[in-house]
Amino acid sequence: MAISPGSDAAFSSQKSSLSESPRTKKYPLTEEEIFYMNCRAAYLTVFKSSLENIISKDQLYLALQHAGRNPSQKTIDKYWTPQTAKLNFDDFCMILRKEKPTSKAELLKSFKQLDVNDDGSILHTDLYKLLTKKGEKMTREEVNAVINLADVNADGKFDYIKFCKLYVTTNEQCLKTTLEKLEVDSKRRRQQFGSHIEGFPERDPSPVPKPSPRIIRKTDQETFSNKGDSRSSLLATSRKLKISVSFTITMEANSNRNSKLTEPNSVKVFGWTGELGPGIYWLIPSTTGCRLKKEIKPITEEAQLVCRDETGELFLTNEFRSTLSDIFEIIDLDGNGLLSLEEYNFFELRTSGEKCDEDAWAVCRENFDTKKNELTRQGFMDLNLMEANDREGDPRDLWVTLLSMGYNKALELTEACPFVIDIYADKCKPRIKAVHMEPCSGQLEKAICKSVLNKGDAKVMDGYENIIVHTHKCDTWITSVIENKSDNKVIIHINNELSKNCINNRGLNIFAVEVAPKSTMVCQHVMPLDERQEWIYNCVYSLIS
Repeated sequence: MAISPGSDAAFSSQKSSLSESPRTKKYPLTEEEIFYMNCRAAYLTVFKSSLENIISKDQLYLALQHAGRNPSQKTIDKYWTPQTAKLNFDDFCMILRKEKPTSKAELLKSFKQLDVNDDGSILHTDLYKLLTKKGEKMTREEVNAVINLADVNADGKFDYIKFCKLYVTTNEQCLKTTLEKLEVDSKRRRQQFGSHIEGFPERDPSPVPKPSPRIIRKTDQETFSNKGDSRSSLLATSRKLKISVSFTITMEANSNRNSKLTEPNSVKVFGWTGELGPGIYWLIPSTTGCRLKKEIKPITEEAQLVCRDETGELFLTNEFRSTLSDIFEIIDLDGNGLLSLEEYNFFELRTSGEKCDEDAWAVCRENFDTKKNELTRQGFMDLNLMEANDREGDPRDLWVTLLSMGYNKALELTEACPFVIDIYADKCKPRIKAVHMEPCSGQLEKAICKSVLNKGDAKVMDGYENIIVHTHKCDTWITSVIENKSDNKVIIHINNELSKNCINNRGLNIFAVEVAPKSTMVCQHVMPLDERQEWIYNCVYSLIS
């Protein structure tokens, strides 16, 4: 499911600087545009190009830090599993949508629990014990690096109020500096997934498509004649774009559909009927990612997960227990009211990126309520209570689990859609089994590519017979796939500016993709903004030399 950005504390301060652009004074940037611009700003702090890949945990950690996140090792392991070889810019954006930034208020709340004197400071001795003995342990050198920060340490105490202010200010300044570089360097903006300032079409109410502002006319050249570096950068980039192939598809309006996609209020059934030969088939539920977005509303109060009774013992709140019960129902794949090791591992892989082995499962069975060697609902509750006790009531790890399952801080399921699959057959008894899909493994991408190559229309890029664009038109969406048969990677520039009444899953009208040698990749999914009106898909694919 594609999730639209919500309130992003680390990025919110950048809105004012963006609004100074002549374009944004007239046409303010949308939340989606701001989100992608800041994603790219953070990414380019670590990499020279947003077409480069993240190839290590350290790079992922650094990039997330520059994006205002403060990821724990558990968070990093969730997205960088033993099977992960690389992550691209799109993967990075997906992670930022799920991992909300650490706010100043959250930092202060965490430190305040250790402030025994309530004076805004923590003794170095207490800080050392906390950072080296509990949770994700730091080394002596790492703790000394914190203690030696002159601005936030004095008289054997760590001033956490100053530290939180310094942390937030540093993040904001880092993003502001990178955004300013993006604003000045038009060449970089045009190549790194398009410019949000220049690349998005102006919100003109006129339905007539306008010529692309990137097409340089004679009068434009005269205007740029005295612009120095700006002109040379723009023209140099234009020379590198070789217009090779374009698609124009006109789709009729669908009067039977609502103009807006709404969340279902009740169970909806979707089905397929057909004839299948003997064999194994994969059913992969998915969406295009164009319009299915969570409802954006502010969370006024964070739900409480654990409390202490009169004796000081921790217990799970009723609200949290209810949510855990719902999660239990979701991961109980066979519906027998118990969790097998296989079912529990689907949950573990989704929330932590790791599996529970047989030895650990044996320990689990010894310490928690089980039946027939499977974990009961009460045992699942007690397992989460143990995790809370291990962190002395700190709910951060519990929140990692909940956010991974699609819940927000109000314990509302806003970023996931549980579903049930039933199979019926006339002449046999089919068996169905859940299979884990590794994050960013490409299994869904491969399935989509295969389908589009089999069903879609193919166009070879002019002069480049090894580069083929496949486009498949369905009733309600269009998918394009790029096939690179050559021995070298290629970078393709995609321009959707002349499309009408369209939205794509990338959230950008102009962007670039890198296609590895001897490979295929999904370029974009496109859907109508308003299905009651005609929509025109007009896309130009250009090879960047």
